[in-house]
Amino acid sequence: MSRSNIKNSFSYKLLKAIAVGGMVMVAAGNPYFGLGAFKAIRKELKRKKWRQFYKELWKLKHLKRVNVSSSPDGTYAVEIAQMGKSTLIKYDLDNLSIKPMHNWDGYWRLFFFDIPADKKGRHSLLAKLRELGFVKVQKSLWAHPFECREELAVISKAFEVEPYVKHCLAYDFDTDWKLIKDFERINGIKLKDRN
Repeated sequence: MSRSNIKNSFSYKLLKAIAVGGMVMVAAGNPYFGLGAFKAIRKELKRKKWRQFYKELWKLKHLKRVNVSSSPDGTYAVEIAQMGKSTLIKYDLDNLSIKPMHNWDGYWRLFFFDIPADKKGRHSLLAKLRELGFVKVQKSLWAHPFECREELAVISKAFEVEPYVKHCLAYDFDTDWKLIKDFERINGIKLKDRN
């Protein structure tokens, strides 16, 4: 199944809803109980039969994306498992982008790191920085002109390198003209004059 199909699948929406809700109680005979409150899957629940709902839920359990435990009263406690969290982070990375500012504020968002060479996430992190349009200043120092704090937090967490990364703002950068030129060339975006 392609990544776009996964993101549009009921299983993915169900997993996302469970992640947002933390732990959810589901009645054995009625899938609307507990999960019906989530807007993200309400439409899906109306279209799907409850057997299909349970089929998807047990599929997620079998794939170790959720933990399901039953209670004597006939309800199930459903919570997202670590593998489910990892799955969501992985597919959320595909949609990650940095929104350009209409007028550039003149600040460079610097992202620097000292990741041990044996960490698996180092190469993936560098590839994602390039994909997001960052400009390489030095080997472990990258720059971007637009606000990207949240995006940096997502990729740092996804590649498990949070303890090794830092970011800051810089206004008066000695190679500013070179960064502007490189950013415009790489991204095809003309930076408007500073305020």
